[in-house]
Amino acid sequence: MAQYRFLQDAYVNGGYFQAGLVTAMPPDWVPGPYVEPLDAEAVVAFHRAGPQLTPPIRQQWSDVLITTYPATYWKPVDPQREFWELTGLGRGLGAVKWASDADPLNL
Repeated sequence: MAQYRFLQDAYVNGGYFQAGLVTAMPPDWVPGPYVEPLDAEAVVAFHRAGPQLTPPIRQQWSDVLITTYPATYWKPVDPQREFWELTGLGRGLGAVKWASDADPLNL
C-alpha cells in the first residue's frame, strides 16, 4: 500500500484524515493535491494522476505538527507552463502536459 502524508485536513472515502497524518492508501486510490507521496508506489500513483497545484498546508484542527514542506510536488518545465514534472521522489518520471480546466498561466 502506498504511503502518503496529508498536507491539510480531508475527507476521503468516508474517512477523515488530519493534516500531518501519514497513512497507507489502497493502490487504486487516486491521490489529490492535498497529499504528499512518501514511497515509490505513491509517487507512481501521484504522477499518473497528473499535474495538480499543491494547496496551502493547513493545520487547522490537527495536533500533528507539519514542520516540513512537501519534497514532491508539480512544477512547470517550460515558460508557457504547458508541461509539468515532479520534484523530489518523482524527479525523472518525465514531464506531463497540463490537462486541467484551470488555467496554469494565472498562477
